[in-house]
Amino acid sequence: MTIFVPLIYLFAGWLVGKTAWDLKAAASWVLTRVAIPVVIIFNISTRFGSMSTIIIATAISMLIMLMASRYFFRDPIKSLCFSYLNIGWLGLPVATALFGDQAATIVIAAYVGSSIVGNSVGAGMLSGHHFRLLKLVQTPPVLALIVGAALIPFSQQITLWFNDLYEVAKFLMSFLGMAVLGVWLSKTELTLKDLRHEVRPYLIKSAAMLMMISLMIGLARIVDFRLITENTPTLYLFCLLPPAANIIVLETHYLGTGRSARIITCGTCISILAMSLFAAAITIGKTMGIVF
Repeated sequence: MTIFVPLIYLFAGWLVGKTAWDLKAAASWVLTRVAIPVVIIFNISTRFGSMSTIIIATAISMLIMLMASRYFFRDPIKSLCFSYLNIGWLGLPVATALFGDQAATIVIAAYVGSSIVGNSVGAGMLSGHHFRLLKLVQTPPVLALIVGAALIPFSQQITLWFNDLYEVAKFLMSFLGMAVLGVWLSKTELTLKDLRHEVRPYLIKSAAMLMMISLMIGLARIVDFRLITENTPTLYLFCLLPPAANIIVLETHYLGTGRSARIITCGTCISILAMSLFAAAITIGKTMGIVF
């Protein structure tokens, strides 16, 4: 049932979009300037030791995907939709429901890595700064990474004093992100042609992720990195994820437009179908005694 929670948030945003209230800019500001940095700071400062390898691997993988996408898409929004995946807002509840708390550790680490790259590089692309290092360092997620690293010696105190703040920020990250997408969706007309048009990019993205994750798992087996080798189904779930809903937040914040809403929504619909089949296969496998 947790797979439907993000859809509830999406529907709430859709309902707000049908009213006269225009909350997109305010919600996007809270996400980019408050909620996402808090989540990154908390995770980096308290869990970096067990998460660092996955954070770095995810960041490198996303950069490779992003650079490859630039050869196919001149539009930065399409490039982001190809390489920046909805790991935190959709992948986290699904992975936790299927595979438990250990899967959540992997997904959160992957989310931090992708969020740092997606928000910093994405901000540079959409604001027209074209990967200028100084501008990227000044973006909220990179500043959050720096602050989180500086707070690593105080990890126990951070966990004790700021866990409630982290839980609130994590909820806001999921709720507001999907709600902003829902607001844009309420103003966007979707057709079956739109869905069919997004199937091919989704399959290409999934194939590219499949190759990269298989390579990562192979390397993990060579160096005996068990956190990865013992959770391969969680990693392969990433192949089925849609474009990150946070792309619409970045687009709203920096461009004031919502062109990515159609791509993200169609990708999400395709992804939910694919993940439902994946979840069914996992469930059937478990009932048959197959260990994943």
